[in-house]
Amino acid sequence: MRKDLSVQTLAVLLVPFLLILTVGGCPWFPDLGNGNQNTNTNTNTNTNTNANTSEPNQPVTPGDSGLTGKYVGSARCALCHTNVHRNWSATLHATALETLEAIGQGNNSICLPCHTVGHGEQGGFVSRALTNALAGVGCESCHGPGRDHVENIEDKTKRPPKSIAADVCGKCHTSEHHPNFEDWEESAHSGIQSSLVTQFIAGSNALTCGVCHSGDVFVARLKGETVGQDFLKNKAADDLNPITCAVCHDPHRKTGNAVEPEDGRDYQLRFAQVKFVTPTNTVAAATDPTRFNLCGQCHHARDRVWTDGSREPHPSDQINVFFGEMPMPASKPDPIVPSRPSVHLNAAEQCSTCHVFRSPFVAGRAPAVSGHTFEVNFEGCVDCHGTADIAKAKFDGLKVEIDTRVAQLLAALNAWGTAKNIEGKGALSWEYTSEGGPSAGGQNTIPDNIKKARYLYYYVVQGGGTGVHNPDYVREALVTALTLAQTAP
Repeated sequence: MRKDLSVQTLAVLLVPFLLILTVGGCPWFPDLGNGNQNTNTNTNTNTNTNANTSEPNQPVTPGDSGLTGKYVGSARCALCHTNVHRNWSATLHATALETLEAIGQGNNSICLPCHTVGHGEQGGFVSRALTNALAGVGCESCHGPGRDHVENIEDKTKRPPKSIAADVCGKCHTSEHHPNFEDWEESAHSGIQSSLVTQFIAGSNALTCGVCHSGDVFVARLKGETVGQDFLKNKAADDLNPITCAVCHDPHRKTGNAVEPEDGRDYQLRFAQVKFVTPTNTVAAATDPTRFNLCGQCHHARDRVWTDGSREPHPSDQINVFFGEMPMPASKPDPIVPSRPSVHLNAAEQCSTCHVFRSPFVAGRAPAVSGHTFEVNFEGCVDCHGTADIAKAKFDGLKVEIDTRVAQLLAALNAWGTAKNIEGKGALSWEYTSEGGPSAGGQNTIPDNIKKARYLYYYVVQGGGTGVHNPDYVREALVTALTLAQTAP
């Protein structure tokens, strides 16, 4: 006989299986928050078989006699896409149905649409006995039904779509159980600046800016495709993908790049979640993404150095500040500020510790936290700082200090500018040309002290102006910059 499970028991059983980035949605708890209730009614229109009629503890002989519709199962894909299928087979997507069966929910018609292929659709998963080939999150879960393709291999119009759009994952990685998609939609990663959209579809800057602002460009380069500045030319604005799930996560394979493999999960990160490097101040090293962790693939410095006058440092140097380094010009390689790695370098997950804090769904008590807004969650600081309140108080105190130092530096720079009034720019005489400062000719009259001070100003502000990424390094940078500005000729 099937035993009734209490809500509390189910919640305990769910914890190992419904941590963040679990495969597909599993809204098994009866209160779905939308007035719907869990019933035993199967919505599959292709069969009268009720998916919830079998006893969960009785052995079922897997079979595929019901595999006659538009879905064919991932094994058919393996005939040609052998390596991709082999890698996928090792992921939790491949065993998604087993996670339900392990908690006695293998026949739950609410959970099955996201733990199998096409459940509830004509030709989709019905049961292990009839459509075992469609168990789990398979190729067709993301690429769509494959029968037309496998029966018309040479017809390119029948090939399934390949998309890195976030809503491919968002179909299942959603709701209070794992709200990755909803959280991501609130993040800056979910959009592309309108000015860049205009440039991309006009055929420019795909390689210059698109490497980190376009998911399409980022993934294409990972695949070894040739990418030029016009790579996105004439694409519809709505078809441009920002930094979507598949930019950071490899949908087809386990990578071993996450730091918590002991929980039975692999977050399938494309790059290491944690990486340690020796700080350096050369342009080549400071701008080399292969040195850095996943976030550092984009959040690293570009080639601007303090001797430049046209534009300020690119606002992306967080990982360099974290490691306590900055690019110096080859002609003047001595660092303005000595390298000093952050005390936060040893945080268990580095960037993710604070920016991707996660907690599991607890039925009737708390929704899951996915961390995919990428906003700081002070609960991630508890291991070192005791409580989230203590961590936030330290953060707030540091922010006040750094804001004060930044304001002092800005005042000193403006005072120097007002006194010199280069090209009639007044207080902005210290600024880069792009920020309203003097022309190229005027830049040549600005002394090195001011050039170094303004570089440090932007390096701190652009790298996360609170200083929390590397408090000691940022503090020393601002002290040094203020001295340079106040003693400039």
